[in-house]
Amino acid sequence: MRGKDLYAMQCRSCHTPESHTGAIFDAWWGGRRLSDLFEFVQERMPKNEPGSLTPQEYADVVAYLLRMNRMPPGSDELSTDVATLKKIRIEKVK
Repeated sequence: MRGKDLYAMQCRSCHTPESHTGAIFDAWWGGRRLSDLFEFVQERMPKNEPGSLTPQEYADVVAYLLRMNRMPPGSDELSTDVATLKKIRIEKVK
């Protein structure tokens, strides 16, 4: 999985999976639009080189974050189009 590999290479040195799952993820992102998460990650990560990944790489990392939080997968790859992502709301973690 592309997102998992990118997370391991780009995110794991500063973040643990626990900091992106469960109650912590829910407090930050539950009920918000998927575009909010995508833009946050794209504009601020990785911390040492914000914005240095391609839009597809950011989408892959966000898809992996959603998978780690047991969100249901879609039938298509996660879009890199912010207008499309604004139509999707992140459900509360159960």
